[in-house]
Amino acid sequence: MEIFTTVEIILLSALACCWIVQLIYYWCYLASPYFYQRAVQKGKITLPSNQPPVSVIICAKNEARNLEQYLPSILEQDYPEYEVIFVNSGSNDDTDDVMKRLDYQYPRLYHTYIPDGTKNLGRKKLSLTVGIKAAHYDTLLFTEADCRPVGKDWIRRMARHFTDKKSIVLGFSTLEKSSSAYAAYDYFFSDLQMVALTLKGHAYQADNRNYAYHKQHFFQEKGFVRSNFLDAGENDLFIEDIASNKNVAVELTPESVIQVDMNENFVWKELKIRRMLTRRFYETFPLLFWRGEQLTRILFYLLAVAVIVAGLPDLVLPAAALFFFLTRLYTQYFVINKTASALNLRKFYVTLFFFDCIQVFVDGYFYLYQRLRGKKDYNWKYEKR
Repeated sequence: MEIFTTVEIILLSALACCWIVQLIYYWCYLASPYFYQRAVQKGKITLPSNQPPVSVIICAKNEARNLEQYLPSILEQDYPEYEVIFVNSGSNDDTDDVMKRLDYQYPRLYHTYIPDGTKNLGRKKLSLTVGIKAAHYDTLLFTEADCRPVGKDWIRRMARHFTDKKSIVLGFSTLEKSSSAYAAYDYFFSDLQMVALTLKGHAYQADNRNYAYHKQHFFQEKGFVRSNFLDAGENDLFIEDIASNKNVAVELTPESVIQVDMNENFVWKELKIRRMLTRRFYETFPLLFWRGEQLTRILFYLLAVAVIVAGLPDLVLPAAALFFFLTRLYTQYFVINKTASALNLRKFYVTLFFFDCIQVFVDGYFYLYQRLRGKKDYNWKYEKR
């Protein structure tokens, strides 16, 4: 007597394959930041304690409120030798007044500006170029005006990794608790993917509010020449160009985290659009690798439903589907929340399953939206390389 039909066997086998692939993604890759943290805590990985002089570079336009609120937390870091260089990208609000007050109070603050009417280069890239050339030190640490370090050891934690072999450091940032729950999850998951592949020797982007590199990389690569046709790419495409499997370090301690004020949804949406734009120009491996995770995730959910429907009213197949679903869900809870807990970040419980289901479709929406925007994200007519 035949226990399962051919269709049921095919559906169950396909579900099992997607389940295995998903567990590999989580336990072998997405869990690697947590395992790395544990290895550091147990002394299995010894981190350096270097203190090179650091130039912190911040570029902004019309962010006077954020500068007044958050810049002092950077200017009051507990670090022996550093400077903060602010580049005013054509602000017409109270930025100049704020900077004058802060300049009087903090002698390590330097500020400059770029003129209006720039052509052929995005204003953000030009601002960064001006800031990098103005930097007195070789170790460059980048962040934005709309965020702040969680404590006074941010520079110390990021800068300690710079050695003769390590010349790039990638850190974590998180949205403030008042931000949208889904935006916080999506933001966290993106950083988790970034760090996971970096630890496996495939650095392909940086969190633009928390990363550092040696100044020599900028001049060796002739600035942002690869992405100067885009109004984006100063962090991910540039890092992909200069990174190797040996020169990148990651910093994963709570003291190194940057908290981002992104209460306005349009700010997060614009960040998503920029990421969708630059993803098109990534090297093949990271792009296909994470697309594979999304594809098997969608198939897993669809096949789970199909197996349950095909098995009813008998409970054997639904029970098997439930087993696969619960073990994957437990894996998600463990990997995501353990990593978040180790960094003192927001954790996800009831919402995790829902966010996991809709994330692929949200990404698809932003991808289509970015493509429909056309030339808005380009600095001039794009010529295929």
